Amino acid sequence: MNLRNIIAILGIALVLGGCAGMQPVAEADRTFERVVEAPNHSKEQIYTSTKIWIAENFKSAKSVIELDSKEDGIIIGNGIIQYPCSGMGCLAKSDWKVPFTMRVDMKDNKFKISFSNIKLSWPASYSSGISSPAYDGPVNSQGDMDVIKPALLKFGDEILASINSNKSKSDW
Repeated sequence: MNLRNIIAILGIALVLGGCAGMQPVAEADRTFERVVEAPNHSKEQIYTSTKIWIAENFKSAKSVIELDSKEDGIIIGNGIIQYPCSGMGCLAKSDWKVPFTMRVDMKDNKFKISFSNIKLSWPASYSSGISSPAYDGPVNSQGDMDVIKPALLKFGDEILASINSNKSKSDW
């Protein structure tokens, strides 16, 4: 096989791989949730630790939180993260942001974290004579959603770690 054939095969593979990531996001994939077990933790401990986690991980917990009901065990807030890119993908997406709505429902020994209103946002750019407009709207490609979803769901592990850490700190 000569170099020309190898380049042609790689080109076809990139095009086909790129097409898979360009599939539209199904309506069912626009919201998702995860239940996280938190054994031996009360609803109140989970609530307090979640509030601490939000305060430590978002710029301003007060401006982020839309609903805060300790009695019902519900916190709903809006957040923004950097687009979770890696490798060469970061060259084109380093200034992308992912705004979202996060809801945490708490019970004794567990909590459910849900995500909705997931969007993409990036500024206008100009490079090598090519102008690209700004964007602030829904995630349209399944490839982008497949990258964003695990980054958001990881918050459940981070909140659980905060719950465990705050319980051990309460006995200082």
